[in-house]
Amino acid sequence: MKPFINNPVINISVKTINSLNIYVIGRVNMPGRFSLFSNVDVLQALSMAGGPNSYADKKNIRILRKENGKTLSIKFNYKEVSEGTHLEQNIMLKRGDVIVVP
Repeated sequence: MKPFINNPVINISVKTINSLNIYVIGRVNMPGRFSLFSNVDVLQALSMAGGPNSYADKKNIRILRKENGKTLSIKFNYKEVSEGTHLEQNIMLKRGDVIVVP
């Protein structure tokens, strides 16, 4: 802009952040990519995906997370968490996490 305006001043403002995505795949009612605008845990993400369908193995759900160049597999038992036990499994999700519902 300098050839057209002397001492141009430019302001940039971020309206939305769209890089905070998680993925829910497998036997859920609405699999896909979901953009996060706040902190979301596993149970909330499964709810966003319409919940496990009737064929889902609710005891063997996995969260795949990449950290330091390696992929971690974190166990999540939907049945236990939804019944109010072993709530420590209901972790907060991070950018790029993939929830796999077998």
